[in-house]
Amino acid sequence: MSRSAVFLDRDGVIVEEIYYPQTAEWEAPLCADEVRLIEGAAAAIKRLAELGFALVVISNQAAYAKGKATLRTLWLAHERFMALLSMEDTKLDAVFYAWGHPAGIVPHFSGPTLDRKPGAYNLFVAAAQLDLDLARSWMVGDRITDVACAEAAGVRPILVENRHNPQVSNSAVIRAPNLAAAVQHIADNTAVF
Repeated sequence: MSRSAVFLDRDGVIVEEIYYPQTAEWEAPLCADEVRLIEGAAAAIKRLAELGFALVVISNQAAYAKGKATLRTLWLAHERFMALLSMEDTKLDAVFYAWGHPAGIVPHFSGPTLDRKPGAYNLFVAAAQLDLDLARSWMVGDRITDVACAEAAGVRPILVENRHNPQVSNSAVIRAPNLAAAVQHIADNTAVF
């Protein structure tokens, strides 16, 4: 029987965003030293695993496409992310990154892509690779693009508050102050579906 999954956005949900004065934006960490887990995120992910969910990170990582970082530094940031989770005795079933950006400046990483959210391509790939039941799955993100991605794949979305980048949604999407609260909602409503 196919497993249920919780798809998780990375930055702003699991990993703290970093303020970069040169761009005046809060963004994903551009190097390994800047990667920090949001307090309580690892424990929340661990609880999802205990509930039997497959855990898959789906994240847009466009810093290379925009000329802000090398692929190597972004990969080292990913490895630091995985190491921090491991130190908390937490693991993921899969991680899918979309490296491109429609307004990028790096050849072959710029322009339209299939895998970038709000598109649901990576959810479908994860479902095929891991034998996941999308209709019984959830997605937790901090942006409207995460909600749109979930809805496109038939997955139930939860929008986590991001104090650096508040999102306005006209839909009746479920909202949570943080990942732990989103996990509590999932735990309370899993038996219903």
